[in-house]
Amino acid sequence: MRFRFGGVPVQPFVVAALALLSALTALTALPAVAHAQDVACDDGRKEVRVLSFEGNRTFTDDDLSARVLTTPSSFAKRYLRVFGTPRCYPSVGLGPDVRALTQFYRNNGFYNTKVDTLVQAVGPNAVAVTFRIDEGQPIVLDSLTITGLDSVPQRDEVLRNLQLKVGGRFSFLSMFADIDSIVGRLRNFGYAHAAVYPASSVQLQEHRATVTLDVQPGARARINEIAVRSVGVNGGPPEIDSAVVLRLLGFRTGDWYSDRALVEAQRNLYQLGAYRHVGIALDTTWQHGDTLADVALDLREDYMRQIDQEEGWATLDCGRASAQYTDKNFLKNAHHLELTGRASKLGWGNPTNWRFTRQNLCYRRYLDNDSIASSTVNYYVGATLREPSLFGTHWVPSYSLYSERRGEYEAYLRRTDIGGEASATRTIALGMPLRLAYTLELGQTRGQPTTLCLIFSRCTQPQQDEIQRRLRSAIASVALRRTRTDNPVDPTSGTSVAGELRLSEPWLGSDTALKFIKGTFDGSWFYPLPSRAVLATRLRLGAVGGTKLPTPEERLYAGGATSVRGFQQNELGSVVYLLNSDAVAIKAIDDTTFEYTVIDGKRAQRTVPVGGNQLIVANVELRLRDPFFPELLQYALFTDAGEVWTRQPGVKNLGFTRLAVTPGIGVRISSPVGPINVNAGYNPYGSPAAQAYFPEGSAPNAPLICVSPTGSAPILVHKDPSTGALVQENTGCPATFRQPQSSNFFKKLTLTISIGNSF
Repeated sequence: MRFRFGGVPVQPFVVAALALLSALTALTALPAVAHAQDVACDDGRKEVRVLSFEGNRTFTDDDLSARVLTTPSSFAKRYLRVFGTPRCYPSVGLGPDVRALTQFYRNNGFYNTKVDTLVQAVGPNAVAVTFRIDEGQPIVLDSLTITGLDSVPQRDEVLRNLQLKVGGRFSFLSMFADIDSIVGRLRNFGYAHAAVYPASSVQLQEHRATVTLDVQPGARARINEIAVRSVGVNGGPPEIDSAVVLRLLGFRTGDWYSDRALVEAQRNLYQLGAYRHVGIALDTTWQHGDTLADVALDLREDYMRQIDQEEGWATLDCGRASAQYTDKNFLKNAHHLELTGRASKLGWGNPTNWRFTRQNLCYRRYLDNDSIASSTVNYYVGATLREPSLFGTHWVPSYSLYSERRGEYEAYLRRTDIGGEASATRTIALGMPLRLAYTLELGQTRGQPTTLCLIFSRCTQPQQDEIQRRLRSAIASVALRRTRTDNPVDPTSGTSVAGELRLSEPWLGSDTALKFIKGTFDGSWFYPLPSRAVLATRLRLGAVGGTKLPTPEERLYAGGATSVRGFQQNELGSVVYLLNSDAVAIKAIDDTTFEYTVIDGKRAQRTVPVGGNQLIVANVELRLRDPFFPELLQYALFTDAGEVWTRQPGVKNLGFTRLAVTPGIGVRISSPVGPINVNAGYNPYGSPAAQAYFPEGSAPNAPLICVSPTGSAPILVHKDPSTGALVQENTGCPATFRQPQSSNFFKKLTLTISIGNSF
């Protein structure tokens, strides 16, 4: 018997309340299990307590249980008896299941498989069902002949990685899959009318099979006519002209036909955001012979202009508002224009520092203490123009121009007078976008001396003056991501790999004080295990070059809910401690000399991560689904390891001297806003030894005093008799202060909560 296969392949106390709400929502919305035949226990049938398989060597129990109607009761019903979902012996008996298993094995090359059943009583009205399987000997492929491709230059590519292998197991499923692969690849190389005629011979007694695939590629076809049919939002004429659409397709009349080109064109048009429906297909209503192929487009436009706005209130922002105007057909050329404005500190910062809002709407308890970041209204105004294509290529360019004032509470105020970015993105393979970008900013950073020292590592006056100058920052970057997972939200198999390289140099336009080169890598691997368990692993690497640490946003950090979970956010690696007055003892040596020491047993008021220029993080996580509510709850057993360190120029070492390993457990709760993760990581290391500082006074320019830990040489501070200014005797500060460490096991647990995947 001969078959023809020539079809076209067609290539989403607040945290606790949210978690509780999500749990209740999921519990009330859990779908009932539906089957072709009724297995509900509503007519006195016996409950199925146990379903098992014996003799299956090639396929797992999970593979086989998905093919049968018989289903055991839920975990809760089987073991707790009080609640849960009971499921009973099928009303049609086990005959359909036996036939389904036999056919499944036959489709996979086992023609002599025999399936028997055993039903045993395990309670007054309950049974255990066992399917006993004798797989038999599989059919082995003795020979494979593929003809008709001698005239095809891409023959090796067409035959790459087929499922049928001489000496391997033969099945019709594999043969049909290979036929589909051959036809699809030929169509991508221009053979629009390719077909495959299979012929097979199976000798059941000898358990042998021979297969011949007669490939008829036909003539290689070029694209002839491209017909565009487009309809506006209300059925009227379209706003985007058909000539513009033709420029955006990525192919044109005269190109070799390719199914892949049609799929990419469809994706490109959808990414414009201007269409509700995009249909692109080979037009078979016109016949020009095998060497010409017509393509038909069916388009339904969406609204081309929209305005989005948002208002809100927050503890540290007081009033905030944002608005965005979007034009999806700017200049009638399918250009995407976004005009964005955001503002925060409204009603508190200058010039909106109104008395009424300050006293009644804004949170004075916090904002009164912040004279830098909260003194003025923070804002962002910007425009972004995205073209659908760069000079007719597959690159999608984007251009942004913006100005902003952005503050970090009690830390610093960053003002960008003007900034711009030019970028281009291209999908070089399925799920593999490549992005090139160049960013140029002219701006200034202001901060309290304490902040500039602790966060920016600029502690001397010349260093602080340098970083507060108006500086140019120019960064060129390239980023590549490759995603091959089965689910973007909850992957169970596949890989996800991303890398980025960032460069700031004077020849790019950057100030010499801001030069650096930075590279990062992030790779995740997911492996499915029985009972829907998943083994997830992740590796992160990073390195920053340069003679000194860059500004904080370009440094490398680790620790937190998506990193090493035995540490709080960014607190793995070097830190600096900030003490309050209750933790510092001041001893007067004479009228103008003082000694500052830490009081034994006192803890720091604030831990400030310093970051580093080298990073390594590795995660291993076993994800288990809850037996009662598998779609709602997951549990994680994890071990995280990592280190962040600063590599000094000329020193040859790879770090790893303080590699931290923190095991732990976690719970994941599905919710409408994404998975909520609650993790407890065990940290046996305690706080690292580091420098400790005390700000003498509350004024913005209060001096920063190094505090001597107990047992270290005292740090002496002198008061200038004429000005009253405090001056430290030497500029060094010993990195020997440690937080008090408890021996209690629970005190060594670090709790982290996040929304989204761990990695």
